[in-house]
Amino acid sequence: MTRRLRWKIEIERGGGAVPGKKTGQLALVVLTLSSAVAGAILGAVVQNEITGPRRLEDMAVMLLCLTVIGLAAAVVAMSRSTQQSVEDLFQVLDITVRCQMLKDVNEYRSPGDDLVVRAFQEAQREILVLDRVTESGVRPDIAMQSNVMAWHLDAILDRVEKAGIRYRRYCQVPDTESPFAFAEAGSSQSESTFARHCVRMCEMHSAGRDVSLRVTPTSFPYKFLIIDRKVLILQLQELCETDDNEREPRTMCELVISDPRGQLIQHFLGMWVQLEGHHRTRSLDARSAEMTMLRSSLGR
Repeated sequence: MTRRLRWKIEIERGGGAVPGKKTGQLALVVLTLSSAVAGAILGAVVQNEITGPRRLEDMAVMLLCLTVIGLAAAVVAMSRSTQQSVEDLFQVLDITVRCQMLKDVNEYRSPGDDLVVRAFQEAQREILVLDRVTESGVRPDIAMQSNVMAWHLDAILDRVEKAGIRYRRYCQVPDTESPFAFAEAGSSQSESTFARHCVRMCEMHSAGRDVSLRVTPTSFPYKFLIIDRKVLILQLQELCETDDNEREPRTMCELVISDPRGQLIQHFLGMWVQLEGHHRTRSLDARSAEMTMLRSSLGR
């Protein structure tokens, strides 16, 4: 790899970059992102998606670079000139990474403050979502305020209606035969918002829109979204103790990654394709028993 490329990281609050702030969180973000990318590439190697000695050599170099990035970030993040140091050091991939912490997102006053909403509003062709339901039947971003979650979900449907984009959502679930346990046990406000979105997706599909909701077995410990195959939104999660003394993943922050060349996104897209072909992946529509249950839980 002889090309000199750039890597830029910003931690944002309220829609504006805050360089040199929350440096410990920045180190964690970079380390986690490095691990996620390395895992995606390693998975590609294992699945024989990378062919030829030259390609394999390139991937080996990239893995080494990612390891160096993760370790260096932990050191660089301790300096006062964090932002400039990171920009100078991380000339590995032609991507831009922005981060918003969930606790900050919950304090936003309008959709325009939210990086993810803004990314959805710019979608031109397609939005692919790999979602996740935990063992207890809830989604990791259950702590997101219901109005903020509505901003996210409504922004996607708005692009479907106004721009005619293609919208696919796969929900990774513990049991594909009973995918929405949260509706059966009584759901929180945010989960009710998501349930309404699922019902609306199936209604739009019935009306002829290019929209599809599918359930699939849990295969990857991620939630991610791909917009026009140029933007990746990766949700980072941490294990938290629940009221039942269990440890379950909960959303910590969201990374909005601009990758115009698709160097990183292609590996996440490979995960998507893998689930698309899984024999237990199935589509839901307005006549599905799951939709009947969701409508009932919403009093419709």
